[in-house]
Amino acid sequence: MPQRRDLAAARWTGLVAAVFLLATGCLEQPAGESAPPYAGPAAGPTGLPATGTAKKGTDGVQRITVTVDDRQRFFPSHIRARPGPLVITVRNTGGTPHTLTLQGRDERAGSGMDNLNGGRHGSIRLHFTRSGRYPFVCAYHAGAGMEGEILVR
Repeated sequence: MPQRRDLAAARWTGLVAAVFLLATGCLEQPAGESAPPYAGPAAGPTGLPATGTAKKGTDGVQRITVTVDDRQRFFPSHIRARPGPLVITVRNTGGTPHTLTLQGRDERAGSGMDNLNGGRHGSIRLHFTRSGRYPFVCAYHAGAGMEGEILVR
């Protein structure tokens, strides 16, 4: 009987040691390396980017398309732009209505887009006179984290 107890204790000790080694090995970072700050997902669930850059057309107007759907997210949710006119086309590929509403905006920039029903698309024209960060939300789903930001530089 004592041998069975010793064998069980040895197995238990080995199991605890293995779990400890795996846990500490997975959580440890190599010396000198640090993880970059989390900037959100690299891409949305459908492969759409989380960050996008508005492209300037021959008319001098920057343009970008933002897709929204029933997951209550903007794709891209972070938009890079330059001072000047910016047209954002919003495509709602889901069935839920959404808005794209700028918060704390420069009154001269514009306010965003009101209700956009599912399956529809529309465009808004904004004009930024200075660099800055311009947060935007879906007025219906801000509490669920449907938010983004326009970075004007």
